[in-house]
Amino acid sequence: MAKDSKGGETIESIAGAGGEAGQQQQLQIQLDDSQTSSLYSSNVRVWNSAEEFNVDFGGPLRQTGASAALIKIEQRVVLSPWAAKRLAIQLTQAVQKYEQVYGTLEIDPRRRTVARPVGTTA
Repeated sequence: MAKDSKGGETIESIAGAGGEAGQQQQLQIQLDDSQTSSLYSSNVRVWNSAEEFNVDFGGPLRQTGASAALIKIEQRVVLSPWAAKRLAIQLTQAVQKYEQVYGTLEIDPRRRTVARPVGTTA
């Protein structure tokens, strides 16, 4: 997939099935993201049924009591199983590229913490 960006418009070229059996043709798709809003999410939940995958994006964890917390779901995206699989592949590739440049992303917060000698500041 090739990309070319012009202002708020992205042009992508993808190979797709078409024409004669076994042949692929190039299809150029224009994406207009000039009116797209952005959302920052620090929590994600994925759930599915036989027909669709649901991806909920939420804000930060907010303590509501001694042993309770709340995450407000800000946005839900519903995907077909095929779109969900393509998203999983693209996210995997993007994370791999990120880690090649910036290093491994540690998911466990206890393992991300850098131990500092007593009496020192960051």
